[in-house]
Amino acid sequence: MDRRSGDSYARHGLEVALALREATNDATLLSVALLHDVPLHPDGDVLLRQSPLSPAEQRLALRMHHLRRLHIDENTKDLDAFLAAFSADERLILLRMVHRLNDVRHLRVFSVSLRRRIAHETLHMYTAVAGRLGMHAWRTEMEDICFRFLHPRIARSLERKFAAYRSLDRACLRHVGSFLRRKMRKHGLQCVVGFRIKGHYSTYRKMILKDRRFEELTDRLALRIIVENSMDCYKTLAIVHGIMHPIPGKLKDYIGAPKENGYRSIHTVVFPLRGVSEQPIEIQIRTGAMHRICEFGLAAHGEYKNLLYTLDAGPARVDLLRNLESLREEARSPGQFEQVLRHYFRDDHLVVFDSSNNLFHLKSPATALDFVAFSSSREISCLKQIRVNGRKLPFGTLLKSGDTVEASFGGSRTIMSTWSSYCRHHLTQKRIRAALRGS
Repeated sequence: MDRRSGDSYARHGLEVALALREATNDATLLSVALLHDVPLHPDGDVLLRQSPLSPAEQRLALRMHHLRRLHIDENTKDLDAFLAAFSADERLILLRMVHRLNDVRHLRVFSVSLRRRIAHETLHMYTAVAGRLGMHAWRTEMEDICFRFLHPRIARSLERKFAAYRSLDRACLRHVGSFLRRKMRKHGLQCVVGFRIKGHYSTYRKMILKDRRFEELTDRLALRIIVENSMDCYKTLAIVHGIMHPIPGKLKDYIGAPKENGYRSIHTVVFPLRGVSEQPIEIQIRTGAMHRICEFGLAAHGEYKNLLYTLDAGPARVDLLRNLESLREEARSPGQFEQVLRHYFRDDHLVVFDSSNNLFHLKSPATALDFVAFSSSREISCLKQIRVNGRKLPFGTLLKSGDTVEASFGGSRTIMSTWSSYCRHHLTQKRIRAALRGS
């Protein structure tokens, strides 16, 4: 049997499984990806039962198959079904994402109208979800392919810019890479140095959002220094800043305070250095384990339950799926949801910890009650007091990045109608009102 693209279902399953293999060696997920289209065969149910898949894997294959036709960029019910499926089994988000990646890689085999719908939905929703979950390698690839298809004139213009700078870009990256390898060896540190040039769509978005010219972007070129452990990351940062000139305000430590999707790396941008580089270059410093997570997000963990990531230095972790659902509650339409996803990691977000060292990201401004309503919504009606950095403070206290918030709960309801006035977030006000109704 053939798909609408003209490929056989067997070939399609193999393609999806091979794409998934880029991110994970999980035998269950690879087997499910390989056979997810079996239900389309006239004897699909029988073939699936006779397959080597276990009953649980067969159910997962069916769930993956049923997610194929959802229009999550325009249909609110489909978007909610999309998120509900992931709540039932978190592995589906990875399976769905790799299925879409494979469709994008083979866009040209679809009809023109279907090609446009896939490209539009991918660029405006799937890439936002992929970025939110830390699947940066797949996100960048999907963005650039869909960008070239949907906006060919703009893409061609930008490609000419990249082509004009290609020789200089590669020379700068090559010279700085050699320079840093020598300096690292001199200090006794083993490392692997790689590079990346910013994706076309990501470059275009930044030019539009920041109102910058192509030549003004300081993170267009990046060198990645991969070392053995976290301590070596900070030693490397000291070496880089000691031999090059850092641009003020460009240092970001995502190892000490990771992004909510688990992204961990140190970023710094350095000025051009005479005899080494004629352009500013972003230096990204991380361990090998961090690098794989930076590229493939949750798929690199091999731990899908609750989409958790755990910091090496302690028990801090974030439940990404719960936060994805919370963001959905703030949006009235798929379009709004996409905008929330894309803007979630702007600089106006706070990094806040609970008493167990779990890390949370909250849109600024946020109060102590906003944090408790977000992190402990089921217990909010019995809240007794809140301590911020060990001090008992009013519920309406504004939080700062780095604050630790500890909530104490009792056995009886203490919630009052005035509490919603202490919240700055629409979502937490909604949760307070729901708790007042006893729902």
